[in-house]
Amino acid sequence: MIATLIGGTGLTGSFLIRHLLADPAITKVVSISRKSLQISDAKLTEVLISDLAELPLIQSKIGTESQIDGDLYFCCLGTTIKAAGSQANFERVDRDAVVAFAKTAKAQNATSFALVSAMGANARSRFFYNQVKGRTENDVQALGLRSLIIFRPALLVGPRREFRLTEKIAAKTLVPLSHLLPPRTRKSLITDAETLARRMLAEAKVPPPGVHLIKAKDI
Repeated sequence: MIATLIGGTGLTGSFLIRHLLADPAITKVVSISRKSLQISDAKLTEVLISDLAELPLIQSKIGTESQIDGDLYFCCLGTTIKAAGSQANFERVDRDAVVAFAKTAKAQNATSFALVSAMGANARSRFFYNQVKGRTENDVQALGLRSLIIFRPALLVGPRREFRLTEKIAAKTLVPLSHLLPPRTRKSLITDAETLARRMLAEAKVPPPGVHLIKAKDI
């Protein structure tokens, strides 16, 4: 099986890349990102793009002999409004680029498409972040993919390359507290990024038909 991933330099994506490369059932891994993963592996093909707006042109950049014809597609793409610089730029990444990637999967008749969303995703939310996540989910669902697996994690914890002050503070508060709570309650507060990555791969390899939503408490 060929796995194609976007967002491999992020927290969840970096774990997922390792699991994909280590899985004997995965014969090739295509990583699409703005920065190199700095990994040397015969199974890995990197597609570097300077701007996520280039996503619709990905196939022409790769070449006719190695088009993105993957079986399993994974979207771990995500940023923050602070990092993006504006709400408009945030939406270009977390909605426009995600939908463009999903359209690529649809064009290739992908076996599965696994998407990392957010626990509060809701197109009608009062919060802009959750609105965008909700609209993105709706747009991707509308494509009619063979199998769409949406993950809605809680606060993601793990070793990030990118420093996020708010998440760092929240994690220091919630992680100690979570150990005092029942497992399902704990999962509703925090999500271990590597656990999420392993679950994404497991679900994608045996994909349920249609749309399948996995909430934080079930990850």
